Amino acid sequence: MVKSDNIHFKMSPLQLRDILIKVKDLVKIDNRLVIKINNQNILIFSFVGESFKNIHAFKNYIFNTQDIMIVKDEILDSLIFVVKDGKKFYRILENFINYDIDINGKIYYDEDNYVNFITFDNKKLNTKIIGGDPITISKDINIEDINYLMNIENSIFNFRIENVDFEKIRRMSIIDKIKKDVIYINIKDNKVLIGETKWHINLGDIEFNNMTISFPKDYFISMNPKDFILSYVFEGFILFKYDDYNLMIILETGSK
Repeated sequence: MVKSDNIHFKMSPLQLRDILIKVKDLVKIDNRLVIKINNQNILIFSFVGESFKNIHAFKNYIFNTQDIMIVKDEILDSLIFVVKDGKKFYRILENFINYDIDINGKIYYDEDNYVNFITFDNKKLNTKIIGGDPITISKDINIEDINYLMNIENSIFNFRIENVDFEKIRRMSIIDKIKKDVIYINIKDNKVLIGETKWHINLGDIEFNNMTISFPKDYFISMNPKDFILSYVFEGFILFKYDDYNLMIILETGSK
């Protein structure tokens, strides 16, 4: 099959809404997003850093492509759409949701599989969204890499944060919030304690040696779980899993 420079797709307003719900959450990490599309999956992520080796925070969500859109052409290699302004992307596309009309779209891409622009048309509203400049990290990261990096079997220890505890942590965290604040997790006398220098919340028991780790507060309190959060500590980073999201935050230097 000859590689085309555009791909046709169709989606419903409800399917678009599902994507925009994730976009609204992901832009809490960074306003720039990357969307990778193939015939099987749609990977969407936000990150803080310049490369995969220099990431401070990374958050992603994975859709099954067929759950989000009908792709009318074969995608030979993953298409990479860099969204330079995720909040603007959200505000533009949410205008399609109130119409009870399916949306037809076209993805126009270059020879490197970066998306130049995407058109959305429901016969009432038509818009074109331009892709951002290519960035190295968008080609570096794929679903297999994410699954390997975030394999919970490789974590050092894990614990669970109940929703009621997370809400208390978030509320306490914003009382004296200043830029570059950190959250501490202390393992002390077989207890998991999370908080700051002046306060902490006891999350429960754990069988592990005493230790302390810390990481930036802003990324942590950006979460909005419907229920509990599963937390996994690795060598160098902590992973939070909730509502099918993955949020990875690099640990502060000196955590031990």
